[in-house]
Amino acid sequence: MSGLYVHIPFCVRKCGYCDFYSVKCGKDNHFIAVFMKNIVKEIILKSYLFENETIQTIYFGGGTPSILPFEMIETIFNTIRDNYKLSENLECTIEINPEHATEEYFSALKNSEFINRLSAGFQAMDDQGLKYLGRNHSVKDNYRYLNLCEKYGFDNFSVDYIFGYEILTEKEIEKSMKFFADKKIPHISAYSLGIEENTIFYKKLLSGKIHKPDDEFFLRQFRLVHSLLESQGYNHYEISNYSLPEKHSRHNSNYWDFVPYLGFGPSAHSYYNNSRSWNSRRLPEYFQQIDEQKLFEENEVLTPTDIFNEKIMLGLRTSKGLNISALKSCFPQFFDKFIKKVKSREFVEYFELNSNYLKLNLDGIFISDYIISELFE
Repeated sequence: MSGLYVHIPFCVRKCGYCDFYSVKCGKDNHFIAVFMKNIVKEIILKSYLFENETIQTIYFGGGTPSILPFEMIETIFNTIRDNYKLSENLECTIEINPEHATEEYFSALKNSEFINRLSAGFQAMDDQGLKYLGRNHSVKDNYRYLNLCEKYGFDNFSVDYIFGYEILTEKEIEKSMKFFADKKIPHISAYSLGIEENTIFYKKLLSGKIHKPDDEFFLRQFRLVHSLLESQGYNHYEISNYSLPEKHSRHNSNYWDFVPYLGFGPSAHSYYNNSRSWNSRRLPEYFQQIDEQKLFEENEVLTPTDIFNEKIMLGLRTSKGLNISALKSCFPQFFDKFIKKVKSREFVEYFELNSNYLKLNLDGIFISDYIISELFE
């Protein structure tokens, strides 16, 4: 069992909060044709690595995959199909910007018969919030996307939502969550706004054009999102992800379960045979990498310490948590020190132990980045 990730690095414009690698361009940009030539070559070049693997999930992310003419997505998929063994129960997801949700595009999605899951970056359900976040669409586009999902029979899709920014009110969160629940949105990814270096928001923060709310503001909004969704039957199965029964993202769950995956495109990462690898981050260097038939820009073989730390990080992101018996069996050299930290006065209040699984409670989830980093070996 394994997965594939395809990074489409093109955007009409950069969102203020985004630190993923992307290039601003339109559909006719010359970079796109060169990109297509190289990503097809890369998919074929790496196929021998997974010759004994069955692909369970494919994810087209970005950037903005829906900026490409759908024929190009079909070309990429056909290249994968011709060079990899695909599961009969394949989950194949594509990210769509709401402004690209048109009858023509959804008709192409449906006719393709390989895309069976969608993910849309709503981010907000009010136009003021969308403007603040630097999005290129309106709330009307969000509504049209949902109507087209229903019309074309897509019952497995996700929407992204951002909370924790200064102009967002609790009243607006309540309105948005109620709308999502009433519409029975199958999957909701709810992210607290982070301001990373090398983003537009970071520059605005330094210049005083925007302000970062305090931790209490973030915590109130996080708790509100959580309580509203859980009260409507959504399963909080991972720190930022909620789903109705049987509608979790299989692809994302693979990451947390250490399932091998290959990434294609600039900045894409891969994991297999206890090693992590990644491609060149910028398009020109990525093109050179593929031209020289280099599988990756860099490769890192994980040490037992690395693997232990990743088990901690990924396991504590999920609602199920860490299997304590398995952790002790696999990492006896680290286990006693780990448990001592968990039971320490600083951290014990943030944990729950259920049926041999250690997990973070709601307060722990809110400061999970800090807690997990302190538990590393």
